[in-house]
Amino acid sequence: MIVFLIVIAILAAFFIFILLYYNKPYPEASAIGREMELIDTDYYFHGRSQTGFIIFAGAKTDDLAYAYIAKLLHNEGHTVVIPKQRFHMSAFGAKHGLEIMQSNPKITTWILIGHSLGGVPVSRMAAAQPKGLAGVVFLATYASVDLSKLDIAALRITAEKDGIMNNERMKKYNGNLPEHSAGFLLKGANHSGFGAYRSGSGRDRKATITWQEQNEQTVRLILDFFSERI
Repeated sequence: MIVFLIVIAILAAFFIFILLYYNKPYPEASAIGREMELIDTDYYFHGRSQTGFIIFAGAKTDDLAYAYIAKLLHNEGHTVVIPKQRFHMSAFGAKHGLEIMQSNPKITTWILIGHSLGGVPVSRMAAAQPKGLAGVVFLATYASVDLSKLDIAALRITAEKDGIMNNERMKKYNGNLPEHSAGFLLKGANHSGFGAYRSGSGRDRKATITWQEQNEQTVRLILDFFSERI
C-alpha cells in the first residue's frame, strides 16, 4: 500500500510539473506583450490593413514569446493575434483559432503561423478551409495533415542549428504541403530563436545570430513570400 501511494505521488508530481512548466519569454518580449490588447484570452495588435495573422506558440512556451514577431508584422499595418493557450499547449487550439477568424469579419485575408507544435493547430485550421485563408507559415515544423489539394500558399522556415525538430520527420511530411509552397533555411538560427525564450529542454543548439535577428529575418521572408496575397 505504501509503495502504491508513493507511485501515485510521483505520477501526480510529474503531471503537475508538465502542466505548470513552460518556457518563459525574455523580458523584451514580455514588455512588447504588454502593449497588446487582451481581448478575452487573446492578445491583439489591431492594424489598418485587412490582413490578419494568427501565431500559435510551440509546446510549453509562453504565448508572449512571439510578441516581437507580432510587433514586426503589426508595424507593416497588419492585425496580429496570439491566442492564449491553456497550459501552454497549442496543439489543441485549432477550434479557437477558427473562432478568432470568424469573430473578426473586417479581416478578409488570413495567414496562420505555427512554431514547432504550433504546426498542428494551423494545419488543422487550414484543412477546415475557412473563408479568407491565404496561407500558412511553418516555423521549424510541418503540415501534420494533408493540405496538398488546397489553393493556398505555404512557407516553411527551418533553422540551421535546430537541436529539437527532427529534419527527417519534416521531410516525411513534405507531401502534405500545398502545391504553392517554398522552404528556407536560416543560417545560424536555432529552434527557440523563432520566439524570444530560452529552451528549457537543453537540447537546442546555440545560435550564432540573435533571436531578434532571427525574428526579423523570419518576418521579412513571410512578407516577401506573401506579398501578392496581402
